[in-house]
Amino acid sequence: MNRRAAENVERHSAGEERVSIVGSAGLTGSRIVPPEEVDRAFNMPVGKLRKRAGIESLAYATADESELTLGVRAAQQSLNAASCTSGDLDWIIATSETFHDYPSLAAQLHSQLKVRESCGALDVGSACLGLLNALAVAKALIVSGQANCICVVTADVHSRTLTPDRVAGEFGGLFGDGASAFVLARADSATLTAQHNLGSFFFGCAGQYAGAIRVSDDKDGGLHLTFDGEALSRAAITRMEKIITEVEQRSGICRSQVGAFATHQPNPRLVALLAKQCGVPVEVFPPIAKTTGNLGSSTCGVALHRALLLTSVPSTTFGKAIFLASLGPGLVFGGGWIISELGN
Repeated sequence: MNRRAAENVERHSAGEERVSIVGSAGLTGSRIVPPEEVDRAFNMPVGKLRKRAGIESLAYATADESELTLGVRAAQQSLNAASCTSGDLDWIIATSETFHDYPSLAAQLHSQLKVRESCGALDVGSACLGLLNALAVAKALIVSGQANCICVVTADVHSRTLTPDRVAGEFGGLFGDGASAFVLARADSATLTAQHNLGSFFFGCAGQYAGAIRVSDDKDGGLHLTFDGEALSRAAITRMEKIITEVEQRSGICRSQVGAFATHQPNPRLVALLAKQCGVPVEVFPPIAKTTGNLGSSTCGVALHRALLLTSVPSTTFGKAIFLASLGPGLVFGGGWIISELGN
């Protein structure tokens, strides 16, 4: 850890307002599908997803799983991990790129979790960037004194939206289903041995890439898709490396000292390219897309859950950090960091 990062920890220790992740969960659809089955369903050459994208399996929701059921399970698991109950929650903040029903996902989670009426319910968007948006909003609510305990939930079921009859396989075949949840609280009320304290967040939009991907409903009930995979891949790698560089500069933490990178993962091939571009081992990126496919807003969430587990293990490095970086259609982007301080 360099001097600036050490000063950040010292300021936290001196009483500066901190917000911690005190419980987390990450899960995927229960039906594991080999990529060759998806190749055939989307009329792609058999072996394309495995050989070109690096996807070894995809996680699909079963008939009795949905964004709501997956989100409820993730929320309950995160509350259990935090030794909290739903009655402790002041807000539920949800994000999903596939849930379009009414009431909203946050409202339905509120009902299913049986939280008190005074607990707020809020939905945020931006697809794959949704988790970072939700964490930033949750942190602001806690720091401002408007909340003490918040559950952030992501849930995505692409297998029922991006179907072979609606989108081309080059795009639709990359996606799987999953959910994640995080309980945030003031650091002084955290109960875990390892304190996972949120750093700062920043956001932006590189609008010059807005045309690389567009998805909209058409009049026949299908989806109208514009997808320039090569242009989007180049833009994603370039922008993600810039985000990681800015996280490094803002946090004062060298990327070589980061315990894990919880980032957007379009596919495993691009994750490997990003690791090479950033000069870090690919092993510091939890391999989510490799076994599940792109989970949309839940990719970053499931990766973060696994990263939190990894950085909770005692080591010789105090304040081992997690870097967050993601982007979504538009090209909206954002980054942030978490410092995991080990307790006694």
